[in-house]
Amino acid sequence: MDQESSCKGKLFLLCIACCVSISLWLFGCAHSLNQWQGEQDLKEAKDLMGMGDYSASEKKALGVNTAFPQALGDEALFQMGLLYTLPKNPNADYEKSRAFFEKLVTLYPDSSRKEESVAWLFALNRIVDNEKETFELQKKLRLLEQTSEAREKKLKQLQGLLETRQKGFARHRNTVSQMQEELEAREKEIAEHRDTVSQMQEELEAREKEIAKYQDAVSRLQDRVTEYESQLAKFKNIDLTIEQKKRVTTP
Repeated sequence: MDQESSCKGKLFLLCIACCVSISLWLFGCAHSLNQWQGEQDLKEAKDLMGMGDYSASEKKALGVNTAFPQALGDEALFQMGLLYTLPKNPNADYEKSRAFFEKLVTLYPDSSRKEESVAWLFALNRIVDNEKETFELQKKLRLLEQTSEAREKKLKQLQGLLETRQKGFARHRNTVSQMQEELEAREKEIAEHRDTVSQMQEELEAREKEIAKYQDAVSRLQDRVTEYESQLAKFKNIDLTIEQKKRVTTP
């Protein structure tokens, strides 16, 4: 009787162990399926970006980042960082792009996207800094142009006043001489301002050339990203094929 009870107890424990094993297997399958769906959503986000639907692409990538922060969070952040660097994106924003790349580097130090993100951060920092410097130069240039216009206007007024006085006060040569000296001084001052404006314009053109170089570097980085994404897609297709074969062969 005791031996029969012992056998029944062992059988009961064996049944429990089988149930737990099956539950864990089902949970693993469900988790893999969910992650696969997240990868599909991320691929769809990239396709939407390629088609120009930037808002929908960002929404998809954000959803993947929220649902799979550990497995796919770095890819989602990288996707959103790229999204805001595209010149065709009407909402392109280098500051937002930089924030996504910085978050990726901070939260995922072991990510395969870390080196690319660091390269993007370097390029974006240089572009943002140059844009700020260019903005300041343009601001100073506009101020100098306004000052130059005001001085030219004043010069015309002085010329008109000189002509009037030459006609009305022909005898007052000393006064005319003084006004001519003032006029010459004003002309010299305006010439100096014109030289300054010319120098500022040359400096602005140099800055614009530098920005063009960095934009070209950004374009090359985008080409590299496209190439990496193509390779990644191939690897993912291989992994998916292997996973499907495992499911077929698994009893």
